[in-house]
Amino acid sequence: MFASAAAAQTAAAITQLAATAAAGEDAEIIVFGRGQVRQVTEVTQVDLRQTVAGSSPFKAIEKLPGVNFQSADPFGVYEWSTRISLRGFNQNHLGFTLDGVPLGDMSYGNTNGLHISRAIIADNIGNVRVSQGAGALGTASTSNLGGTIEFTSRDPGKNLSVAGNITYGSQDTIRGYAALDTGDLGGLRASISYAYLDAKKWKGVGTQRSHQA
Repeated sequence: MFASAAAAQTAAAITQLAATAAAGEDAEIIVFGRGQVRQVTEVTQVDLRQTVAGSSPFKAIEKLPGVNFQSADPFGVYEWSTRISLRGFNQNHLGFTLDGVPLGDMSYGNTNGLHISRAIIADNIGNVRVSQGAGALGTASTSNLGGTIEFTSRDPGKNLSVAGNITYGSQDTIRGYAALDTGDLGGLRASISYAYLDAKKWKGVGTQRSHQA
């Protein structure tokens, strides 16, 4: 009698284990085995257009949690005065890239890269990807201890089009932008653009002027 009961319990246990194993075959298990970046925020071109035309892309991400951006001019392009940090890490500990190309730490007068305001016209940026915490190993940077900020240029339009904008403000500020997209040319697309900025310096005598193409 006891042997029959024990055999019945053993058979039931085996049946339950088999059912559990069968159900587990359909379950999805995700393992972070390569140090994936956990917190990533992406600002699209739609969000970038909400800022004043010609503004640095940093102006679009400065309201994100953990991001602190300071600049002496309203556009945020006067690189001598710009400062950015992520969760307390200053820009010397951050990695910056444009279309995968390293920009160094973007400090004023640096010799290991180029500031984003010089590398590309602000209107031609497609999106900005902010990764807080230790940067991904795949990021082309030697200073991404505290995070990475990756810029991506916009794709030329599929149709022939012309776009532009003009900004005017105090301190005799005037800024203009014009772009021409060729559209699809046998599978190839191209874009030509030009931007001009002229404004008095925020402090002292002189002007802040730039030409970009």
